[in-house]
Amino acid sequence: MQFNNVMQFDLEKKEWYDPDCMHEVHRWNHCSYLVPAIPTWKFFIFGGEQAEYTEGTARAFGTYVNTSALLDMGALRWTTFASDPERYEDIPTPREYAAMAYDERDRRLIIFGGWNNGWKDDCYTLTVAKIVGPSYAIVNSNPDLGQLSGNVELSISGRGFKEMPITVLFTQGDQPVDAAGKLTLQVPGTFVSETELSCVTPNFEQFGPKKCIMQLCIGSGDLTTTWIPFQYFLNTRAAKSLSYGPGILPNCCAGVPVEFFVVARNDLNENRTSGRDKFVAKVKKEIQKPADYNDDPEDGEGPWRTKYEEIECTIVDNSDGSYKVNYQIDEEGEVDVHVNFEDDKGNMVAIRGSPYKASFTKAAKPADNTMSGPLM
Repeated sequence: MQFNNVMQFDLEKKEWYDPDCMHEVHRWNHCSYLVPAIPTWKFFIFGGEQAEYTEGTARAFGTYVNTSALLDMGALRWTTFASDPERYEDIPTPREYAAMAYDERDRRLIIFGGWNNGWKDDCYTLTVAKIVGPSYAIVNSNPDLGQLSGNVELSISGRGFKEMPITVLFTQGDQPVDAAGKLTLQVPGTFVSETELSCVTPNFEQFGPKKCIMQLCIGSGDLTTTWIPFQYFLNTRAAKSLSYGPGILPNCCAGVPVEFFVVARNDLNENRTSGRDKFVAKVKKEIQKPADYNDDPEDGEGPWRTKYEEIECTIVDNSDGSYKVNYQIDEEGEVDVHVNFEDDKGNMVAIRGSPYKASFTKAAKPADNTMSGPLM
């Protein structure tokens, strides 16, 4: 009986199991090699005999083949490769009992000899660098999106990073590349550890607000065969962004928390659909002037200027383009609510309508301070 399945042995449990991973028709007398790779190892096979058997029929000789296949040990999925004679002119002739080795430095398979109505003594090599990948890999980025003008600092995690020149590539589209092209922008990466590096995103305005993929190379090595997605979005603009809610309205209830929302908007007046913009909210209450107020410049304590007490407030990123602000005023009176946005040049700019004037009275009801209350 011939087989076309794979069996795995768990070294910890000391148990065999069948992952139910079949490859084409039955194959035997082939050569194989398990190659360490990032992020998952690859199991290569070449040649052997193949035949399709119907249950209950007599055994017959198979056909010598010269096809190659690999099993991704992470996905447990077979892929046939380097088997088209029209594309690979120097493909080995069909054979069984060949020997296979792996050259780790040049990342190539080496096949020697075999049998096909006579013993062979030839040697072939097949480069599998694009399949195995280099000894480093990119896994994810935090954040995984950023403004179109770039200048967003990313923390990139992965494996096998080294303290040597690192290049991070941003390529428009959703497919990895073998080398930088017209749709690729490159920036230097900074080594942090074997599993972490950082970089600053490039300006992507020449391509527009689109998806792209990130890869990297270290030193003179190849690009990673692993890649991660990155989303560019139109820059948020302070003049387009706005606030709404009871926390910026008159006649709120004193002594209980109050809330309002900030909505980030882009150049096209569209609401942003993701977070990570930097908004800063400050609530200021004017301090009463003392009875002996004196604005005489000659006064040793003067001239007096209007002074403000800053009220503690919190701002929460809802990760959908909106930000919730909460604060509390215990006494009756007015406050100024400032909402600023850090633009792509690092400047803090007041958003549309800021500063807002809110007032508080003990005659109001606690429900007035909520988004579903009467003030809304």
